[in-house]
Amino acid sequence: MPLSFVYIESVIFGLVFGSFANVVIYRVPRGESVVSPPSHCTACGKRLSVLDLIPVISWLMLKGRCRYCGARISIRYPVTEATCAMLFFFMALYAGISLSLFPLCLFAFVLLCVSVIDAKTQEIPNGLLIFGAAVGAVWVGAGCFLPALDSPPLTDALPGILAGGLPLFVIDRLVLLLIKKDGFGFGDVKLMAMAGLYLGWELTLAAFFFAFIAGGGYGAFLLATRRAGRNEYIAFGPFLCAGALAALWFGESFLYLLNM
Repeated sequence: MPLSFVYIESVIFGLVFGSFANVVIYRVPRGESVVSPPSHCTACGKRLSVLDLIPVISWLMLKGRCRYCGARISIRYPVTEATCAMLFFFMALYAGISLSLFPLCLFAFVLLCVSVIDAKTQEIPNGLLIFGAAVGAVWVGAGCFLPALDSPPLTDALPGILAGGLPLFVIDRLVLLLIKKDGFGFGDVKLMAMAGLYLGWELTLAAFFFAFIAGGGYGAFLLATRRAGRNEYIAFGPFLCAGALAALWFGESFLYLLNM
């Protein structure tokens, strides 16, 4: 299969999964099923047709409004679809023609959903983390018998789980002990434990570095522009997700530069 075809397929599947990500992002925090009822307008309840569900294109053709009641459709929908397509494309660039591409794309899908949900609700659903961990466990476990899967070895994946979850758990308990406030939500602990399964322990530490740099910079910007107070809580999950992806794609080069 030509590599260019893999890139095109990754974008198409990314758009489709991005459309499903919108369903997950809207329904999961509300405790609703992601499969039933079928997609419908959240304003008028009208079931959407196939023409209403074409990723990005439908939103543009409808000018961001429901075909049936005219209610405004958030720009978050096409942005999420386009972002998922971009993530899948970058995964294809990273993995190439490899059996690891599918689990890595699912990993990116979970991180995208977690980022948006945490930013909106400051909660990370357990169901998404369990799904991500299950995919990662199957990938790593099957890789013990099928080297073509190109998954992290158990000797790297299992320490990766500890490297992801343990530091945040310790920091959270220390902050709670010292100032009687949570340092990190327990969802962040579970998120990085799941990510560590995919990354291994070294890349997980790199993910923390990228996340703290990005999160710290964003927090400093909010304080400098007075858009947030010192005691205001900022969801850290999106930065952890971005750090995990950055570590996957650039972590090895980063670690190489550190060891020069």
